[in-house]
Amino acid sequence: MKASDLSVAHQWRGRVVDLSDHRDSAGWRAAQALALEGAEVFVGDSPARDRARRFDQLAKARGLEHLTLQWAGESRGEILSGLCPPHAEKIALKDAEVPSEGRENPTGVVTLVGGGPGDPSLLTIAALTAIAHADVVLLDRLGIALNVVELAPAALVIDVGKAPGRHKMPQEEIHETMLAFAREGARVVRLKGGDPFIFGRGGEEWRFLAENGVRVEVVPGITSGLSVPAHAGVSATYREVTRAVTIISGHQPFNQSELSSLVSLGSTIVILMGVATFPSTVAGLREAGLPDSTGVALLEKGYTSNERHTFTTLGTAIEDARSRKVTNPAIIVIGDVVGVREVSAEISEAQG
Repeated sequence: MKASDLSVAHQWRGRVVDLSDHRDSAGWRAAQALALEGAEVFVGDSPARDRARRFDQLAKARGLEHLTLQWAGESRGEILSGLCPPHAEKIALKDAEVPSEGRENPTGVVTLVGGGPGDPSLLTIAALTAIAHADVVLLDRLGIALNVVELAPAALVIDVGKAPGRHKMPQEEIHETMLAFAREGARVVRLKGGDPFIFGRGGEEWRFLAENGVRVEVVPGITSGLSVPAHAGVSATYREVTRAVTIISGHQPFNQSELSSLVSLGSTIVILMGVATFPSTVAGLREAGLPDSTGVALLEKGYTSNERHTFTTLGTAIEDARSRKVTNPAIIVIGDVVGVREVSAEISEAQG
């Protein structure tokens, strides 16, 4: 929640705000948002602040200090207790609390949120709402660019991101961490890059939490497998070119049967996590009969300032990828739709 969410007509720097009537989590989130924008906020005795501090204590007890990007109970701005001055402005909040809050040892909820390809403007409204209302956010590596600290000013934010071969927290420990905070009554957001159910292990997390009696909600996200090619002008399907698209993980090498099936299907092939296995993939596709003239797009670091595109063909793709030093994260697109993109780009350039 930003202060601008409370009223787009107000400027909050230097204002004195009375939130002492709001003792719930909505009031604490609003206090944090307003304080971050420069207001002097009075909250009085705040059970919600004490609740947030419980989550901080749990994180410390679990040894997560080195992964914590933001503490839930920490005041990031001028938040004061005690009697408000007479000139303080009162704000009416419409934010409703979850029914479980205030009960003895309530069970929280975990929301699996798809963060999209990394551009904050591509977060859905449901994702923004879940993040703004979170007590705890467990953040994937691909979600860090979304500036979660600003979107969730009153949340405990923990970076559990995993890079190839480097895991800050094993998946089993992520499961247990979500469970521990949910049992403490927290609204937990598990923020993932792309969509939670496209190579995001969201299904595994849902099953684990469900087996342990925790309610799980799912907010889908825009998968990088389709959005990054679209951003580069590559249409995954195209009438009279291909009517199918296969999104596949290249984390492990494909066997020849799999590659032959892909060639027989005639679909656009979109590979995630496939840079390391790219040479063997290209060799196998050529052996399965895919023509050397087939288009290949290597789309690195989509939706970042370092985004880079390499357009080539199957016959020269290995050499081009090596000379360009293509690295992860990258989306690989193989199929005739890449050639369609080149034609469209040439038309645009000629008219521009």
